[in-house]
Amino acid sequence: MMSPSPEKIAWISCVGEKGGAETLMIECLRELDRSRFTPEVIQLRPGPLTALLESIGVRVHVLEKHRVREIHKVASTIGSIRRLVRNRGIRLLHSNGFRAHLYGGTAAALAGIAEVWTTHTVEQEGLSTRAILSIPTDHVLANCPRTRDYFLRQGEPTSLVWPGVNAKMLETLAREAPRELLSKAYGIPGNRRWITVGARLQRFKGQDQFLKALGSVIHAGGARDIHGIVVGGSLFGQETDYQRELRELARDLGIQDQVTFTGFVPDAHLAGLLAASALVAHPAMEEDFGLTVAEAQALGIPVVAYAAVGPAEIIQHGETGWLVPVGDISGLGTALHQALGAGDALATMGRRGRQRTLGEFGADHHARLTEAIYRQALDRLGSAQVERT
Repeated sequence: MMSPSPEKIAWISCVGEKGGAETLMIECLRELDRSRFTPEVIQLRPGPLTALLESIGVRVHVLEKHRVREIHKVASTIGSIRRLVRNRGIRLLHSNGFRAHLYGGTAAALAGIAEVWTTHTVEQEGLSTRAILSIPTDHVLANCPRTRDYFLRQGEPTSLVWPGVNAKMLETLAREAPRELLSKAYGIPGNRRWITVGARLQRFKGQDQFLKALGSVIHAGGARDIHGIVVGGSLFGQETDYQRELRELARDLGIQDQVTFTGFVPDAHLAGLLAASALVAHPAMEEDFGLTVAEAQALGIPVVAYAAVGPAEIIQHGETGWLVPVGDISGLGTALHQALGAGDALATMGRRGRQRTLGEFGADHHARLTEAIYRQALDRLGSAQVERT
């Protein structure tokens, strides 16, 4: 008996750059069972994301760039998606993000196919939110308990599916960028212990709070051997003046010689910086997951983080890292000081964190849960089509 052909599915991405939501998509598609599913991506804005997806063997369809306020273009784009899925034989759309559901959910309903919807945050109440929530979906994949509970309250069929990290890929990338290479590339003193923060530069990510905490540790004495590394830049054109503010803050704190701002770096360099660090810090004020937290733990590096929703789930306080009340800069400095003085216990915590991440937050685990939801949605679609005939 011949095996059935793989089902064609397509993700909807509203952006052309790589952020956390797009990393989730890439890692899920990388791990997807290609004997069961053939993935494609419909990208609503051109950008470097296309090449990243094509590099892992995913076909990408880039549609015309527009703004959501351009209603006639939104309608035209939805029509293009509907025609595309019919021409390509796609039977399921996977909308990546709240706004993507406007396109994926509507196009799926018009085409008579299934749709699932990954959500990354709780939305603010308003007319546009209510309008998007009214679009039907087969299933919501929530990225944290808070998001799951929100969508359950909206009456949506919802499952918690944590984003996943690919530890083997991270380790391979880190080997491509050893400490010596990174030290030379970014002018980071190689004889110091590195503390890295990796996130796009937005105020809610708390890089300013990290600098203040780092300054308190340095000025308390006995920490001249540490060096802070701030990785990231402005994404999607948001808060473009924040990096300048951070540099000025470092000068005002008198720690400019013990901080390096790298801007955005290649994936291999980010993995290398995390792997070569003594600690990773994640002082985000709001964080439903915290990709850098999981990536650092997967590489065996302990994390000091504010206890926002995602980090509080990923980190086991005192076992795999340190959690600090959100916004407590003094507590963040204390935790950094304790971690730097932990000695051999730091390596033990790193090993525990790696084991936890591989078991709970691996990309393969995420892909298997996603495949099960695909299968359920496609089975319901098949049953509905039989009933109509």
